[in-house]
Amino acid sequence: MGLKTALLSVLGFVALTNASVIHPRTSKPAHAQYYNKKTSPYYVPSTGIPEVSFDIGESYAGQIPVDWKKTGSKDPKFFYWFFPTVNPAGKDDVVIWFNGGPGCSSLEGLTQENGPFSWKYGTYKPVPNAWSWHKLANVIWVEYPIGTGFSTGHVTAKNNTETAAQFVEWWKNLVDTFGLQGKKLYVTGESYAGVYVPYVGAAMLDKKDTKYYNVKGALYYDPVMPYADKLRLDHAAFPGFFRHWESVFAIPDKNKKILDNDNEKCGLDKYREAHLTYPPPPAPWKPVQVEGCDITAHFEEVNTVINPCFNVYHIQDTCPVLWDVLGFPSVQYTPPGATLFFNIPGVRKAIHAPGNPKEWASCSGPVFVGDDDRYDPAEHEKKFQTLVEKTNNVMIGSGMADYIITSNTTALAVQGLKWNGKQGFQTAPSAEFVVPIINNTESNVENWAGGSVQGSVHSERGFTLATVKTSGHMVPQYAPPAAFRQLEHMLGRVKSLTDAEPFSVNISTSFKWPY
Repeated sequence: MGLKTALLSVLGFVALTNASVIHPRTSKPAHAQYYNKKTSPYYVPSTGIPEVSFDIGESYAGQIPVDWKKTGSKDPKFFYWFFPTVNPAGKDDVVIWFNGGPGCSSLEGLTQENGPFSWKYGTYKPVPNAWSWHKLANVIWVEYPIGTGFSTGHVTAKNNTETAAQFVEWWKNLVDTFGLQGKKLYVTGESYAGVYVPYVGAAMLDKKDTKYYNVKGALYYDPVMPYADKLRLDHAAFPGFFRHWESVFAIPDKNKKILDNDNEKCGLDKYREAHLTYPPPPAPWKPVQVEGCDITAHFEEVNTVINPCFNVYHIQDTCPVLWDVLGFPSVQYTPPGATLFFNIPGVRKAIHAPGNPKEWASCSGPVFVGDDDRYDPAEHEKKFQTLVEKTNNVMIGSGMADYIITSNTTALAVQGLKWNGKQGFQTAPSAEFVVPIINNTESNVENWAGGSVQGSVHSERGFTLATVKTSGHMVPQYAPPAAFRQLEHMLGRVKSLTDAEPFSVNISTSFKWPY
């Protein structure tokens, strides 16, 4: 799929030193909820991680085999990092987080989006993240599928059904390791996780086993949506996207005329106006006509001349390209002599990363046999239907400053899907998505963030779509309070996304139990 090419273009590789395995502690750490003989080999020291100058709290990381009977180097093992919640109200809730790709590491999500410590582009060192999701629930970041990051073994899956089956088998092993039986599960992620989340969530629900697979909801951002690529909905959405952000792009008038001609020739605005209606026209829809008027290619050609540092994940970015300690910006830049965070030997040792001579990269692969996911949009829609209809608690968030998957691309895709007996939304979104205003002070400048009206939100028949005005592709990274609020709502901690009800927890950088 087109998204994969954009994501994999950011890879950067640096030298590494093999990591050794940490020996289990001989005494229980203070305030540890999950530390015991079975989990001690996975315990991560809360202090002393290279570059991290503060206590990150209780956590566990490492590889767990898909099949405990097979532990050879070629047998599949998923890598995870688990942060137990610091909130007593969330002790029975477990959030699973996936990044996208396919093949992009969830450690990127942990380190730059919704984990306890944050090391953003261009910043000097990691800082405590006031918006860490483990303030609301137990959170487990998993490098998925096999072949991603530190998740190793022979890649045998030919499609998303098979990767989901591997994960479901593995999840039971993780639950048994940490005693998570019966806890409520929420499957979350972003980007290509728009495929992962419905497939994994549906596979869990199909087990009909609430001891291990008690799925209660899902939340995912700027996702790959069923039929969006096949129908070329990105082209139909582009003219409106360009008009909205025209002052940011600063495209010369002569080039605007080329874009206008493409729009007129292929009827892109007309397609959007005909299909982004409430209720929508019956599916299946015909694809957008793009032959002879590739409007996005024409835009990219001129836009990269005007802004060579254009970030497809966050369109407001300009030059210079900021150094990213994970090597992930849209335009990849690694300064000479720099080492990616998860290739620092001491970091790998602390999190029990495998000692094989493999460089960690934010995106890697292949993760499917033949590097082909054999994607089926009709099957994807069925997984989405299962997830919504069996939980009635699914939300998609969309960053309006994302070029890779624009908000109207997502909105169009939603109108073509069926769930709970009807197709799409029946009434147009009109409610404002409101985030409580945050008290930004000089002492917490590293966690400053915006509140008030952040976008729109609409719910029907167990499914919610929310837009976030200030965010790019990775909503928890670019608009952390908005993502935090949406997670609160999915977990049932706040009643509404349309008023300024205070956050359910104190927003600070303290991670002590109880929070």
